[in-house]
Amino acid sequence: HWADATRARLCEDAKRLDAVMLGKDANLVGGTDLFRLYEVEDAAKTQGRLARAHIWSRIFPYSKTYIRLGLPAPNDWARIEAAL
Repeated sequence: HWADATRARLCEDAKRLDAVMLGKDANLVGGTDLFRLYEVEDAAKTQGRLARAHIWSRIFPYSKTYIRLGLPAPNDWARIEAAL
């Protein structure tokens, strides 16, 4: 039961993160229910803004626009929304 509930929550959290990012002019490129890959105007700038809020993200040397985010913890949604 716990595993099923966790999978369902992660799926909903992935959709929620997509909605937050799409609202900030990002485009979903792909991902899983644990992390998401987005295309943004300037990945390094976005990563810097997130890092100042102590939110880990990953950018890639082959793309100036791709950024990967893990799903935030249940109590960290306000922090990620404020950072973006």
